[in-house]
Amino acid sequence: MATSGLFGIFVALLATLSFLNSRYWKLPPTIGILVGGLLMAGGVALAAASGWPLGIRIRDLVQGIPFGTLVFGWLLSFLLFSSTIQIDVKLLFRKGLAVTALTLITTLVTMLLLGLGMHLLLNAVGLHASWPVSLLFGAILAPTDPVAVMPLLRAAHVPKTIETLIAGESLFNDGVGVVAFTVLAQATMTSSGAGAQDITFLGTLTLFLREMLGGLLLGALLGGAASFLIRRTPRDENTRLTMSLAMVVGGNALAQGLEVSAPVTVAASGLILVALLQLWRRRVRQSGLLAGLPPDERKHLREIQARLVGFWEFVDYLLNAALFTVMAFEVLSLNYDPLLLLLAPVAILLNVAARSGGVWLTVGLLRRSEHFPTYTRRLMTWAGLRGGVTLALAFSLPDMPLRPTFLALSYAVVVFSMLVQGLSLPALARRLSDADKAKDPPHSAPAD
Repeated sequence: MATSGLFGIFVALLATLSFLNSRYWKLPPTIGILVGGLLMAGGVALAAASGWPLGIRIRDLVQGIPFGTLVFGWLLSFLLFSSTIQIDVKLLFRKGLAVTALTLITTLVTMLLLGLGMHLLLNAVGLHASWPVSLLFGAILAPTDPVAVMPLLRAAHVPKTIETLIAGESLFNDGVGVVAFTVLAQATMTSSGAGAQDITFLGTLTLFLREMLGGLLLGALLGGAASFLIRRTPRDENTRLTMSLAMVVGGNALAQGLEVSAPVTVAASGLILVALLQLWRRRVRQSGLLAGLPPDERKHLREIQARLVGFWEFVDYLLNAALFTVMAFEVLSLNYDPLLLLLAPVAILLNVAARSGGVWLTVGLLRRSEHFPTYTRRLMTWAGLRGGVTLALAFSLPDMPLRPTFLALSYAVVVFSMLVQGLSLPALARRLSDADKAKDPPHSAPAD
């Protein structure tokens, strides 16, 4: 079938799943599309197992999708940018220390705890796993997914402070996870005699600084340049939106060319763009120039960011639907082994426990300088959803004996994370918030 035909079928599938969820299932969009996609993928698997040619062809087509390249090369940058411009930027900068600590400490502690647990588990069942290989699994699961969690947080009406902390951590811990994954993948290849270069502490630190700081610097420059051009563009919304689109596409390509973190670059560019546009509007109001403008011009200035956000909200919905549809069908790429059915629940528990350990440690360290509602740790633990980034890292694993095992376990964690944690998150947030208000704790109460 021609590429145009496949693309047409895929878009029709997206529309069908969106309609079914909106009309009947009424689940959060990403979760509803994931559920529908899993049901359809199950039907394809049964058709392929029964020897139906169309089912076999669809299964083979899905198995040929380069999922890691699709996410990191294309979708992730758009999704991160659309998530970034919907954050309370002012509050995010005010909570910069807490977000940085959560990004670094929580991600690394989660990775280490997951690596330790997986090392003990795999070796206990006779699947030999070295320390670099075990930590590699931790690096796959450590990053959380801002694309999945932000709509759920908004639906639950959690306090802005917690929403900003969770969203800010999710936006930037992708970069930490990707750097850790890159280093550990090289270490795995070295230990297996694949001829990769030796891994040193200095080399690891240099890679981390180049990826993270380089991404932040490049993103700041791109956001500043885009803000400058947008503010000097005549009343042409199409041109302004095209500039924002070019910033994402060009920033992603430039970051890859300069070998800095593309996710960090795009997230930083979005934050700087929104911050500078807000600062510009405030200065215009304070200068008194706004009062001298015609009413339609004042209205136009107020609508600049609203139109920018509206455009990217649609892009966010469309690409989210595409991502979660592909994620659902990737179940056809997994290796099915009875042992994995026993390991999957343990991996899910390890993931939640490791996330809890990282969050509790970080919030405990920040408790003296930051105020948190008393339920912060519990909510942040459960809100650590795993999604497209985790699967993209799993599908980017180098060839090694445990690759099929890690793929299947990562998929199990993602499905549990989205369907169980994601669906219960709004209710949990409301229950914890109501209980906190009922207790009416003192302002200095420690986070539990």
